[in-house]
Amino acid sequence: MFEDRSWKLVLRRTARGPVIQFRSSTPQTRESTMIRMGGQLAEEVFKTMVEVLKKYDYVIAEGGDESRYKWYRLKPEIGPVVGGFIVLIRRSRQPQDWIPYFEGLIKQDPYKGAHKLLREALATAFALSQDYPPPERVRMQLHPKVLDSVSAGFKVIIRKLWGIKKK
Repeated sequence: MFEDRSWKLVLRRTARGPVIQFRSSTPQTRESTMIRMGGQLAEEVFKTMVEVLKKYDYVIAEGGDESRYKWYRLKPEIGPVVGGFIVLIRRSRQPQDWIPYFEGLIKQDPYKGAHKLLREALATAFALSQDYPPPERVRMQLHPKVLDSVSAGFKVIIRKLWGIKKK
């Protein structure tokens, strides 16, 4: 499902505050925003994710200006995993509570099978959004209600599977 796709993690600073965008494209299609995540802590979440991704050499290229727009192109094998993590934390009231787990999920230690699980979260959101396309005003490819539902379900799975507790 995700082969031949390129993945980009973007931070945009807008008048309303910072927004993380997770973008994707194929050789046949132009780049589009799959998931958007805003909030006061979006920039902190973004910076932490980028630090971990760079540490494990999952960033292919980077660009943009530091003031308003910064992007990182991700290796194809990690793109869907990062997308799944964003699906997971997108509607969290306190996304910073999930950030300490990001590195463990990326290196799959102690969370065995984390890549598979997070890939499935993104794949499930993709598949359901085919049946429930988002309204045009949303400006992203995956329906927000679908993302909220998938996020809630996968949080339960992750908490049960690895004993991750709410803070």
